[in-house]
Amino acid sequence: MRGFLRRILMPFLIIALPIAAMIAYPLYYKKAALRKTTRPAAVLSPFGADDWTSFRGNPAQTGIADGQLPDKLIVAWKFRAADAIKSTPVISKKTVFVTSADKKIYALSAQTGQILWSYAANDTFESSPLVLNNIIIAGSQDGILYAWNTENGKLLWTYKAGGKIAGSVNVSKKSDMETEILFGSYDGQFTCLDAGTGRKKWAYSAQNYINGSPAVWENTAVFGSCDANLYIIPIDDPNSVKTFDSGSYIAASPAILNDKAYFGNFEGQFYCIDINTGHEVWAYRQGTEAFFSSPAVNEKYVVVGCRDKKIYCFNTADGRLLWTFLTGDAADASPLICGDKVLAASNDGKLYMLDAATGKFVWSFDAAGPISSGPAVADNRIFIAADDGSLYALTAAQ
Repeated sequence: MRGFLRRILMPFLIIALPIAAMIAYPLYYKKAALRKTTRPAAVLSPFGADDWTSFRGNPAQTGIADGQLPDKLIVAWKFRAADAIKSTPVISKKTVFVTSADKKIYALSAQTGQILWSYAANDTFESSPLVLNNIIIAGSQDGILYAWNTENGKLLWTYKAGGKIAGSVNVSKKSDMETEILFGSYDGQFTCLDAGTGRKKWAYSAQNYINGSPAVWENTAVFGSCDANLYIIPIDDPNSVKTFDSGSYIAASPAILNDKAYFGNFEGQFYCIDINTGHEVWAYRQGTEAFFSSPAVNEKYVVVGCRDKKIYCFNTADGRLLWTFLTGDAADASPLICGDKVLAASNDGKLYMLDAATGKFVWSFDAAGPISSGPAVADNRIFIAADDGSLYALTAAQ
């Protein structure tokens, strides 16, 4: 009887099992695909405000960006100028503006990198632009300050300084009807102009070149000179000047936070100065290579690059050294703090992402050429330029 049943059932099973498998296979993968498509997508935190309209992101030049950076980024697009880009790009209304040593300023789409307009000047640019509403302003190596319409690149006015303009222009807004711009030049003049017309309002003479960009805090402008002095100037009373002798050339731009100015000099000394008194609060003296980088400053950290190839992080309150990170070459580019991370570039061609609390390596991007300019962060993108003329837009890796 058992043999009879096996003879009857076995052919049935041979036929039925493959049919059952054929039915089960698509049902299983249909459910698996449904589970896959309904799984919640990874949520990426936004980073950067809508705009980054100046060299260090704000008049105080603190180099702070909103939000939280992802742990990894990819290239969204790349633009190539005809010569080096040593300036930090600025971003306004979905447009990126960048100057180049090819004597041009470019306006590019922040989404695609497409050229919207360009303007050819008489000499090269190193200074970063400044955007004020519908005006963009930048200085050239032949000492001419240019103002263009942001929409179409139409030249609005020029101002001729007595020496090259290497640092960026900064802004002091007096009222809705009155805005002043401030900048230094290689003739040692620190100049205040009306932003709308380019008309000179006043000038103050330092004793040597002014290489960096001034920081502006409330009604005070602060800048360094190659005469070794940090100058603290009330914008409404430019004759009431305080100075601090740092002991060596100041080529970098200062940052200001809570009435304190932070900057480094040519002999590897880094200072925190009270701008109300002009007195030293704290100093760090590593005494080897120059600080050409401008610092990024928040309530906890001061981060700055140095020509000894290191990125330094100090405690903001007391100057205690918290960590250093060794790059492959001089770190002249100005770093940036965004949330719990630091972005810092080096002449080794890399943009580094570091943990702000520890200095530990998180990620890097290789631009394949030295990077002199600092990064800018706006609208969930990082913009970084290199000395080979490349400008990159980086976005979060999905």
